[in-house]
Amino acid sequence: MKSFRIEIKNQIFELLPQKAAFWIEKKTLIVSDIHLGKAGHFRKSGIPAPTQINNTNLERLGQLMKQHMPERVLILGDLFHSDVNREWLQFEEWRQKYSKTPFYLITGNHDRLHNSFYESADLLIFDELTEEHFLFIHDADEINQTESHTVVAGHIHPAVKIRGMGRQSLRLPCFVVSEQKFLFPAFGTFTGLHTIKPDESEKVIAIAEDQLIQIQ
Repeated sequence: MKSFRIEIKNQIFELLPQKAAFWIEKKTLIVSDIHLGKAGHFRKSGIPAPTQINNTNLERLGQLMKQHMPERVLILGDLFHSDVNREWLQFEEWRQKYSKTPFYLITGNHDRLHNSFYESADLLIFDELTEEHFLFIHDADEINQTESHTVVAGHIHPAVKIRGMGRQSLRLPCFVVSEQKFLFPAFGTFTGLHTIKPDESEKVIAIAEDQLIQIQ
């Protein structure tokens, strides 16, 4: 399927194969862990990394902006991976195309730039954000679970392992959804994966290229 709708706390979220979600009632596009600048950081350290990665991530995000025309974009942390490099300047230039759309950034462990850079890119910065019955934060493990709010987070780059015939297996990025927790896959294409062991109460929706597959 090309998208997958879930309901949490009487709110509808459309999960997208681009590793993003659209919050219907709030007309909000939500992504996590883009890790812009990571390729440049690797190259600066002498580790080869494709130069096109940054542009590819921005192009994918731009396609989602055109498709869904959100009134707001919410990034669940780790927008930029490293110290300032030219890939941040590419982001600032890209951001100007959508200057009328507010961008909210929930700061993650990699978001270490001086606030002046975020201001220059017209980003609204939060450590965490509470809205409706949801608590948006980068790392769900940083807070105690709450019955009144669903914790919406990224950080761990969740993936699920699918086993085939014989010893064949495949790891796929995934969303993890329950009334208590809503975890996002990493949006960036140059990120690792962390294999999860979901509880029975959790839905797991895996992403295989341009398809969403409910695993559990």
